[in-house]
Amino acid sequence: MACIQPYWSCLQLGSQHLARQFSVNSFEVHYFAAPVTPLHLLKINSAEVPARFKASLQSPLIHNNNISSYIPFSILAPDGMPLLRSRQVVANWHKSVFPTLQTIIKNSGLDQVDLLYIDNLSYHFLLDQLDYDRCVFRVMDIHEHFPGWTGHCRWMAQKLASRADLTIYSARGLKEYVESLSPQKTALVANGVDYWFFRSQGSSGGRHPVLSKVPDPVVLYTGILDSRLDWRLIQETAAALSGVSFVFAGPGRPDPAVGRLPGNIYFPGPVPHGEMPWLMHSAVAGMIPFDIKYRLELIQGIRPLKLLEYMAAGLPVICARWAEVESMNSPAWIYDNVHDFVSLASKAASRKHDQQPYLDFAARHDWSSSFRILQHELGL
Repeated sequence: MACIQPYWSCLQLGSQHLARQFSVNSFEVHYFAAPVTPLHLLKINSAEVPARFKASLQSPLIHNNNISSYIPFSILAPDGMPLLRSRQVVANWHKSVFPTLQTIIKNSGLDQVDLLYIDNLSYHFLLDQLDYDRCVFRVMDIHEHFPGWTGHCRWMAQKLASRADLTIYSARGLKEYVESLSPQKTALVANGVDYWFFRSQGSSGGRHPVLSKVPDPVVLYTGILDSRLDWRLIQETAAALSGVSFVFAGPGRPDPAVGRLPGNIYFPGPVPHGEMPWLMHSAVAGMIPFDIKYRLELIQGIRPLKLLEYMAAGLPVICARWAEVESMNSPAWIYDNVHDFVSLASKAASRKHDQQPYLDFAARHDWSSSFRILQHELGL
């Protein structure tokens, strides 16, 4: 599996969950994340960067359920920065990996594999370097919509889609983009949820310690803090509901253009994935406050994992309206404007809610169901 995030990252995306599904279905999984490079030293204060360097030195790391994870060390790696997104770097970066990928492959017994799974475009060269029976290309976003990559990643996506036996996509909103890549075969394998993991308390039941100085009630966001969030809506909602704490747990910071934020907005930083059920059970609601007005092109292909995770923890979900979310037919509380968001956050904070509709919906979308679709489409 050639993926983006480290297997052990606090950000657990679809591929890490699918890695565990492969494992429990008797596959021996070798999970490669994006490489670490000397340029990462510029971000050494970031929570995960030291861990990435350490993991690179220790690769492979052996995890439960027969999963080995790797973070290669490379002098160069593709990036949205001007020089690092050039065709020369994108096509040849793997030649600067140390020890060489050929050495890693040989030492790990990967000379021949049953299945090559790629969601990281930068690993396109594995099509030519590995002996594999079948290949899956997974698409989670419209790649060219991300800053710095326009015009530079389409040829990689087309190469992968045209040569993979199956191209899967995680949301209905990605169907048109995937078909434009001229794939051999496609299938919707929608994002799911590790239902029983989030259903459990994950602790003795007390409040998570990152909330020790945060007053109840808590409305929670988990995930990357970036430009996809509607910071002005968040600012106005928090100002209108001074008695509610709005907690954003994850890497990143708010857009500085927003200016000063109300004191009832909290940023505890990344929380380990294993503690997410504990954190969620400490909140009264989950929220997905995406900026639909100005960032829709970055959002339209997202089927939000966190919606399902919040619901598996029994939380009502306050969510912006976009086509993918509406197509899910979930019991999420959908809002269209600041007034709606304020009203729904107040409702979440002021009374108890029947958890059963949220639990029932999440249970129907466990990752095991998504994996069975993948198995069927591949004929495994």
